[in-house]
Amino acid sequence: MKLSIVFCAIYFLFISLNIGAQSSDDMRKLYMQGQYAEVLPSLEKAVKLSPKNALYNLWYGNSLLETGNPEQARAYLTFAASKKITNAYQALGKMHYLLYEFERSAKAYSEYRKLLEQEKKQAEADKILPLIQCSERAARMLSHCEDIQIIDSLVVDKQSFLDAYFLSNESGRLEKKGDTVVYENPLRNKRYYAEKTEEGVYRIFSEIKLQTEWGDNKKLELSSDASENQNYPFVLQDGLTIYYASTGSNSIGGYDLFITRYNTSNSTCLTPSQLGMPFNSVGNDYMMAIDEINRIGFFATDRFQPEGKVIVYTFIPNEDIITLNADDEKQLISRAKIVSIHDTWKPSENYSEYLTRIKDSREKEESKTANDFFFVIDDNTVYHTYDNFKSETARQAFMKLTELKESIQQLETELERLRSEYALANDMRKGELRPDILSKEGQLYDLSVQSDQTVRDVRNQEIKQLKQL
Repeated sequence: MKLSIVFCAIYFLFISLNIGAQSSDDMRKLYMQGQYAEVLPSLEKAVKLSPKNALYNLWYGNSLLETGNPEQARAYLTFAASKKITNAYQALGKMHYLLYEFERSAKAYSEYRKLLEQEKKQAEADKILPLIQCSERAARMLSHCEDIQIIDSLVVDKQSFLDAYFLSNESGRLEKKGDTVVYENPLRNKRYYAEKTEEGVYRIFSEIKLQTEWGDNKKLELSSDASENQNYPFVLQDGLTIYYASTGSNSIGGYDLFITRYNTSNSTCLTPSQLGMPFNSVGNDYMMAIDEINRIGFFATDRFQPEGKVIVYTFIPNEDIITLNADDEKQLISRAKIVSIHDTWKPSENYSEYLTRIKDSREKEESKTANDFFFVIDDNTVYHTYDNFKSETARQAFMKLTELKESIQQLETELERLRSEYALANDMRKGELRPDILSKEGQLYDLSVQSDQTVRDVRNQEIKQLKQL
């Protein structure tokens, strides 16, 4: 008996010594400073030494939570909450949220808010209401998780995530620019990008190519919060449907994916709609891009990824939203989190053939010469590439001709839009539109004259050179 007592005393002394120089005050200091990884080993030993210490359970559970282990934190936070430690309910709310247990998250946050109100901390209690609403919104989104087929995934560095996107030329072009992405339409005469405003937030702008220069930039009028970032635009082939990412109050993570349509009648955007799960998550989700030619889509997310990494999913877009018919909550959560892409596949589909077809299509497009064209020099000579030119002067003139034709096409598109708007406008709006239409008609005439003259110059210079050979 005495030996047992001595053994226990030595055992607890050994554990106490192993906690090291970090006393309870030391651990509390590190914990309050948010140095969760540093304090985690000592807290683990402290909980083993005093498993019924509710405060240690809270600290340890929350440190596990903050270092990316929400499931491991469950037992410790639940125990701390059972001892009515107020802050344990806040940690429980976050834990359930990260585990996609959104209804439980809302319940834990509601309990936390109630306890704060009982302690006469109304200002702190008011800050919890958005968390409750966010959990409830995520719960509704989970219940309507979309049934999509994800055919591939690739973990890449965040700085080079666009390398995982393979779009046909008809879908436009994406280019990384710092923390933003520039989308350029297939005609290469209009682009969309995000730019920081004077308020320090990102907003999406569009601009058009005027002859050889980009200009006429306009901010997209998207409904937003003052502190909301809008970024990562992509436009479908109709030129009206716009995908983008936003950090607004409706976001359930950081960036969430949204869709809107451009209203040509008043040059505004319709009220954006938030995409559902599995596109949106508790992490950052962005850069939705749809290749309508190959019927394939891409989006990037940092959900469950280490710092600096993102995963790019390749999926088959549904023509209409198909809600997932899941048997139980675990299955629903698994599909919303995209635990396994194979779980999204249909038995009758051959996805390897699908990927091969897309790859082949991309390779064919990349093999095309970027400068392919059809230009008649004379009755016996037709050029298809810049290399065909023998005269450097003619080649430079033809490059100018190409830019002129792009400007003409852009102006024709803009004029068509303005004339359509004019036809439906009231008298006041017609008066506003008329000078702009007349001005652009004049620009179009001047560009057409320049184009015709440049065509003659190219032919004359090249024919002159050919005669000298």
